[in-house]
Amino acid sequence: HHAAEESRSALTEYYAAALPDNGAVLDICSSWTSHYPKETKLSRCAILGLNAFELLANPSKTEWTVRNLNTNPKLPYGDAEFDCVTNSLSVDYLTKPIEIFKEIRRVLKPGGLACMAFTNRCFPSKVVNTWLNPYTDDHHARVVANYFYHAGGFTDISVADCSPTGWTGMQNPMIIVAARRSS
Repeated sequence: HHAAEESRSALTEYYAAALPDNGAVLDICSSWTSHYPKETKLSRCAILGLNAFELLANPSKTEWTVRNLNTNPKLPYGDAEFDCVTNSLSVDYLTKPIEIFKEIRRVLKPGGLACMAFTNRCFPSKVVNTWLNPYTDDHHARVVANYFYHAGGFTDISVADCSPTGWTGMQNPMIIVAARRSS
């Protein structure tokens, strides 16, 4: 896992509050693990990731697509199809973030929510260089907020620290940078 159990649970709690009931949701950079609450009822849960076998194992999906967004950042969906787009623990690996965030904006419905979650675990040899210097949660939140800002068409850019209660540096934090598509 890219995050400790307590951090994954905190992300699931965040999604319980953020995901729209009976909404259409897209999870990019997805894999075999779903961080969505089991009790959340979605009308559509499209997942997109690198590995077909992992995507098949994801329990939340209603549909799946294999795509490497670093080589092809175009999302294979129509305009304004989703109420929410999530990226759980992989925003730090996007090599074309502005292009991808523009695509997120395109596939979101007006007022739709985009949530980018991350922790302090990563593969340093695979993350984008800006993620490493300085290697702090504040810097990472600013980087992701700037992706939304520079992609344009997003409002209400916010940061939520959903780190497990009592976090003392011994567990992973859980940070979510979210924004809404402009109407």
